[in-house]
Amino acid sequence: MRLPTYRHINHQQHCSFVIKEGPFDLNTCWHYHEEIEIMYFQQGAVAGIMGDGFYHFKAGELVLLGSNFPHVIFKAKDENTSSVVPSGVVIQFKRDFLGSPFFEAPELNSISRLLAKSRGGIRFVPLLTDSCQHLLHGIGTRSSTRQLLDLLEILNLLAEEKGHELLSLKAAHSASEPDEARMQVIWQYLQRNFRENIAVKDVAEIVNMTVTSFCRYYKSRTLKHFKQTLNEMRVSYACELLLKNNNVQEACFESGFNNPAYFSRTFKKIVGVSPSAYRSSTALKVQRW
Repeated sequence: MRLPTYRHINHQQHCSFVIKEGPFDLNTCWHYHEEIEIMYFQQGAVAGIMGDGFYHFKAGELVLLGSNFPHVIFKAKDENTSSVVPSGVVIQFKRDFLGSPFFEAPELNSISRLLAKSRGGIRFVPLLTDSCQHLLHGIGTRSSTRQLLDLLEILNLLAEEKGHELLSLKAAHSASEPDEARMQVIWQYLQRNFRENIAVKDVAEIVNMTVTSFCRYYKSRTLKHFKQTLNEMRVSYACELLLKNNNVQEACFESGFNNPAYFSRTFKKIVGVSPSAYRSSTALKVQRW
């Protein structure tokens, strides 16, 4: 098997970890990333390569994959579930997302051991406690504070769970690949300059690639077009501005957009509501608080 590719996980600016709930993205390539990942299978038949093993997963199972653990999932050929879209919950976070010393606290010893063990990947059979399943279902719809508390409780319950097995004895993939260094250069450039007028050719030049090669490379590593990532970063920053009670036009231009109509369309596509509706709803929440 060829070497896995490094995949950059795009964290929104106002979030310290990622939660995705719904149909799985089954178009990913064989990859690894710095983030620790929880993958909970809710429905549908899924197969996957985890580390150096091939597995089938069914509803109710969960895997905890450590930092830089290579993996890929795809729809399994199962006549009983062929019409069911595989879906579930994916949570991705860096070990130090709450600060490097956080999980070193003596009260969190069991979770710290769990995260260390996850470097070889852990599979939990469908015997998770009702409490853990309850926390996972609908986690993507809760407030950010509630999500954080629920994540910690999920890790606590997994640390106590006895029904699990190691997926692989193989060590995590080395994070020193040149591929990762290139993605870090791209990401750091975007973080510094996303409010400016960035063209694809500008980013391609800093990593010594042609525009065509860069676009193909970026899509293969992030599963997104470059413009999509840039818009997501800008909209995330615009949300912060609107939360601070800036008006919509200020949020538009200060976040890097130069066309209010395009800003409104893009914002609604990503957030689900218009900038003005978002601003009004957040202002109402502040007043109630």
